[in-house]
Amino acid sequence: MRVSFAALIALVVTSVSTYSSARESEVFNWNQWRHLPVQEGGRGKPFDTLAWETLRLLSNRASFTDPETGQKLDANTFYLAILFDWQGWDKPADPHSSSGMPWRGSYFHLHQPDKWDRAPFVRVDFLALREALGMLEDQKFISPLDLSQAKIKLPGSSEERPFLRWAEELIGKQERGLALFEKKALELADKFWSYQDHRMGRRLEIIPVQGSEDREWLDAAQLMQADFDDTSDPSGLLRRVKQQFQQARTAYLADSATEFNAASASFITAVRELGPQLGPYPSRSVIDWEVGYNHWAPFRFSWVFTLLAFLCLLLSMAAHWKPFYVGGWVAFGAGLVAMCVGFALRVVISGRAPVTNMYESVIYLGLGVAVFGIVFELIYRRRYILTAAAALATVALILADNCPATLDPSLRPLEPVLRSNFWLVTHVMTITLSYATFALALGIGNITLGYFLVGSTNQQTIDSLTRFTYRAIQVGVFLLAAGTILGGVWADYSWGRFWGWDPKEVWALIALLGYLAVLHARHAGWVKDFGLAALSVFCFLLVVMAWYGVNFVLGAGLHSYGFGGGGQGWVFGAIALQTLFVAAAAIKFASRISTQSILSNQTHGA
Repeated sequence: MRVSFAALIALVVTSVSTYSSARESEVFNWNQWRHLPVQEGGRGKPFDTLAWETLRLLSNRASFTDPETGQKLDANTFYLAILFDWQGWDKPADPHSSSGMPWRGSYFHLHQPDKWDRAPFVRVDFLALREALGMLEDQKFISPLDLSQAKIKLPGSSEERPFLRWAEELIGKQERGLALFEKKALELADKFWSYQDHRMGRRLEIIPVQGSEDREWLDAAQLMQADFDDTSDPSGLLRRVKQQFQQARTAYLADSATEFNAASASFITAVRELGPQLGPYPSRSVIDWEVGYNHWAPFRFSWVFTLLAFLCLLLSMAAHWKPFYVGGWVAFGAGLVAMCVGFALRVVISGRAPVTNMYESVIYLGLGVAVFGIVFELIYRRRYILTAAAALATVALILADNCPATLDPSLRPLEPVLRSNFWLVTHVMTITLSYATFALALGIGNITLGYFLVGSTNQQTIDSLTRFTYRAIQVGVFLLAAGTILGGVWADYSWGRFWGWDPKEVWALIALLGYLAVLHARHAGWVKDFGLAALSVFCFLLVVMAWYGVNFVLGAGLHSYGFGGGGQGWVFGAIALQTLFVAAAAIKFASRISTQSILSNQTHGA
């Protein structure tokens, strides 16, 4: 009986194990593609990054819902689905579908519209462009098929023209300058063309071209159309790679997860073996680190911790309960560690300091605010400083994490002018650290204004806050002056002149002179507590102009590598709210002074 019972248990365990293995083999293993090394824009990266950047470019989303099944797809699954569903693979080789041909009309010549073409996922943010395309005001997305057939009503004209044909004409006009409407239209058309190129395999560069001086890679379209022989492929590895790619696609179309997983694993292994033999190839460790960075999202963890720290510190200020203060310290420290991990990973992945675009400067400002907040808090032991630092770091990191259309988080190769790494790093890091200290002064200044707004009579606290604000501005002025001089050294090294009245240089100088004037006014006794708090807020507008305005509003000068677009409405809205807050505090302060003056006169009169 015992033997029979034991045999029964063994049979059940074996059956469950077999069933489990069978079920696992029936699941498509999309994740194995994440670590496939590819190249785009001259930079080696994992397939995971390429897929995520593509979906973000098209829809500003991190996932996609299958229009037929309703299943939520991650970026990797979405990319492979649109790639393998491309019907042009089944047609005879067409010269127009090769990546070397600029003609864009081949897409619907080789492919009948499918569910991906009909799905509305291409994001259109510019309201005037939506109206010109005949979209509803609240309709933020359009399908690639509708976009390919769309006609646009040009501003100031009743004429309607095929959108894509008109957009192609704009390409030749870029050197003469485009109006805002035209820029947004060209950006939308580029999304459509990028979608086509990715589907056709033109952007999926998977194998280095042997002997290429420009580090060119073979893309999927070229691989599938190539007719390799013993001369072009003496080792037979390219033919093997092509065959396994075809097998993976065939298994996908047949809905055979087991065969797909096996073919995908063989394809990825073969590519990894072949790649280093043909040319420069990303190391496995760097690829793995980048995949980890994509999915760990250290800066997201960081703002969650700094937000928690801000709430704890705010409660500690209100309740004067030490555990809240300690909890704020712990959460703030965890946020700082997450920030440092994120920066370290970007350095390892890119091989440079992460300070070359607006996204990186924003997260670096958050790091700088956090570090200076801790330093000042350790020196003065007043929770106001750490509270302000936590709030500002949280705002900076939330903006960086949630505004990819404006603050592009992609890691891209350096522009040639930025490759004098030492002077670039020292100049940009010093300047951004000065912005961080000015931001800290802004935060402390707002806390001071808050005391005036509620009519606080705690002069000792106001005096302390004023002293902290003054000290932060002093440190910021020192760093901004040093950074401006270092910028001149870098400009001389890169462009052959120390100073050229470039808009970026001019506004950095204006910001420096503005804060110097504040320090002088305070030292001379011309401004008191309220005046310094208000000036710390308004002077930060000079930083906003030097930092954001030159790149995103003016868009002029030699610092074109930092240019971008978007966010103006949010920035101007924040400035308006900040101005209203200062005005409210000023009215309250003036009322208090007036009341004190009346009472003083009545006392003297009596």
